[in-house]
Amino acid sequence: MTEVILIEECNHLQFKKGDFKVCLVYPGEAKIGLSSLAIHRVYSILNSVEGVSCDLFFKDTKSSFFLEKNLKEFDVIAFSITYEDHLFEVASILHKEGIPPLREEREGKDFPVILGGGIGLFYNPAPFMPLFDAIYLGEAERRLEDVIKKLAESNKKIEELSAFDNVILSREYRFHYKGEFVEKIEGERKKIFRSPFFSTTYSHSCFLSGDITFKDMYLIEVNRGCIEKCRFCVATYMGLPYREKKIEILEKEIEIAKRYGNRVGLIGAGVTDYSKMEELFKILKKHNVKASFSSLKVSSPSPYIFKIVEESQQKTVTLAPETGNESLRYAINKKVPDEKYFSFAERALEHGAENIKLYFLIGLPGETTDDLMGIVEMAKRFRELALKFWKARGKVGKIHLSVNPIISKPFTPFQWYGLNPKSEIEKKIRLLKKEIGKIPNVEISYENIKRTILQAVICRGDTRIGEAAIESAVHGVNFRKSLKEKGLKIDNLYTREREKDELFPWEVVDSGIKREYLWREYCNTYKRKATPHCFPGCKACGLCD
Repeated sequence: MTEVILIEECNHLQFKKGDFKVCLVYPGEAKIGLSSLAIHRVYSILNSVEGVSCDLFFKDTKSSFFLEKNLKEFDVIAFSITYEDHLFEVASILHKEGIPPLREEREGKDFPVILGGGIGLFYNPAPFMPLFDAIYLGEAERRLEDVIKKLAESNKKIEELSAFDNVILSREYRFHYKGEFVEKIEGERKKIFRSPFFSTTYSHSCFLSGDITFKDMYLIEVNRGCIEKCRFCVATYMGLPYREKKIEILEKEIEIAKRYGNRVGLIGAGVTDYSKMEELFKILKKHNVKASFSSLKVSSPSPYIFKIVEESQQKTVTLAPETGNESLRYAINKKVPDEKYFSFAERALEHGAENIKLYFLIGLPGETTDDLMGIVEMAKRFRELALKFWKARGKVGKIHLSVNPIISKPFTPFQWYGLNPKSEIEKKIRLLKKEIGKIPNVEISYENIKRTILQAVICRGDTRIGEAAIESAVHGVNFRKSLKEKGLKIDNLYTREREKDELFPWEVVDSGIKREYLWREYCNTYKRKATPHCFPGCKACGLCD
């Protein structure tokens, strides 16, 4: 069992006989799940509810983390989904624990309520409906506890959850199909809950450990959403409207962190967009606490970003140019010229950084071989910038490129986009590997292409995808074969361009974002036309009405 330090300021499991028992499951390894701020947050929220005890479970643990109970012994099993392919892990975990993964096989029997939630789920719950009794859409604060209370008060009566406008009861939804098209959806559309309380809410680590991904690092969430609205980014669109934490709350969280160490990790989709960076820098200095950024945005204007990097002795800075071509970058609505990336990297190197990690996407609409070679040219420029600092310090660093195919996500302008076939993706990766391999001190990595395709299939899929995943995970049936038996071809599922007025399975969800706005943004991609950043009161997407 992983040894953890419990942060006193969180609500922790204090099990009492007769408590309503919830097990929060991360369908991945414990070292990753215990590094997830979402897991920490939900765990603390549920343990704050009178009469509720919330334990943890991971795919590589044999029993619950603290009470060492089997999953069957809990009243509710709540899965926190981060990635689309967690679909298979959910089915596998339930099956191993003696719980039928298929919801219909559990109906009328005395099994725990199987509840799903998390960012990897709520923009398209449809593939997960065959597994879960109910699906929670959106953020947790001051809403999830009410859902669990309702289940406790009603003795696990699922139908009582229909009163919540952000909870889907899977059995109430039916899809009518026409080939790969959804013809009709039966069931009330439910809304994504976006917490209006975030600015004054504590959201930080509840556990520290040397055995997890972010070793002994105290994590603090700084903001939610992102002002840039890149057209491929579901975290941006589903996180709208942009919100940030009050500086007074951040200072209190930093004071707590100081009791457990002198380093914090600042978390958010666009941490360096935080509007009070100077005040944050002064607070860190005041408490002698060092900070690391999850990533740096070159569009962020504050010079105090570099001061924090220097004071914290952060050796690796992470930037996301996404493309090696300015025109293509503007097409995806990332309105940053090349030179800004180079000047930003140079300033980071001046302030003590040694390594640069760069994120790039391939397979974007209208992409050419010249665009791919632009990635290579950018890598060379970054190396040239870094070389003079490496020589001066007598220490050679690394330029690391993480290159991955774009995945079309629901409720983004790219939800219509048909992705490159596997053979084309592989061809592009081979070209980049060959060219990057010629540059000293520059390395390239990429995600398993089969996993990328799997995520692309699931994220825009319907309930048939979930049924096929259960067959694959539980009965060892080849996933591709299982899809074929349902009349679905895996290649078509991710490469097919969606029609403008096609009904999507994820439209069981009311995201609050206007469909016509997303379509207009998608069309602007091909025109290589950028649109303004998100700002308070903007009514373009519909969320600030």
